[in-house]
Amino acid sequence: MLNEQWLDIDGDKLYCLSTQFESTKKTVVLIHGLGESHLCFVDALDYLSQYNLVMFDMCGYGYSPASNTSHTTEFQALRVLKALDLLEVKQCILVGHSWGGDIGTLVCHLDDQNRIGGFINAEGGVHEESIILSKIISDKYRSSDKAEFESWVHGSGFAEQFSLSWGHSAGVKYLSSLRRCSPIVLGETASEIYEQHKTLDSRGVVQWGQIYESLRLPKCYFWGTASLEGCGDALKFVTSLDNKSFQDENHWVQNNADLFYQEVDMFIRCLE
Repeated sequence: MLNEQWLDIDGDKLYCLSTQFESTKKTVVLIHGLGESHLCFVDALDYLSQYNLVMFDMCGYGYSPASNTSHTTEFQALRVLKALDLLEVKQCILVGHSWGGDIGTLVCHLDDQNRIGGFINAEGGVHEESIILSKIISDKYRSSDKAEFESWVHGSGFAEQFSLSWGHSAGVKYLSSLRRCSPIVLGETASEIYEQHKTLDSRGVVQWGQIYESLRLPKCYFWGTASLEGCGDALKFVTSLDNKSFQDENHWVQNNADLFYQEVDMFIRCLE
């Protein structure tokens, strides 16, 4: 049995899909990336049934309406923490993909109750070389009027340029989520992610990557070798971290569901 609800977070409605909570099971919280929704982690329901699972749609994405206050990554992270309070989750393992890895990084950083017992950052934007798509979306957003940008996002423009041309199932899931999101929120989020370029250090590591690196909790960076192909500096940084590579996989490392969720399970078991 699955439960869905819209949590009231300071006047905003945050969509939450979860399994029935059992006290004997560990809880895993999964956070989607830019333009996506809980669909990017829906396979976890089949592969991680041994855990309590919680998936959110960030405000402005999926089934969550746009926020009345803010869509910044920090605000999204604070909403996750408040949602955990409402759900009475005292301890959990966090898994975030792409921008969800950035949100997860800030959740861990802002968590003053030590609720996060472990964190998997899957392809989060830790380095200047790993946030290219955000630049493309941001440039389109800044150079278009509102109607034109919304048509590009929800029409054939983005789909033909990216999702459909990728030719893999993760791209189809991504497109399904993208067509539910608020285009304006997408544009603003992409612009914020790309602004991270202004925060990079001498290694090309952006601020969120620096924060991730400094987190003092069990963590692992999951990445696809095809995703970082040709990104020598990013590769150097990522392999300096506790990391798990997925051979020949792209940005959506969870597309190889068998291996991805096996590694998630292994990471959690090693926390015991």
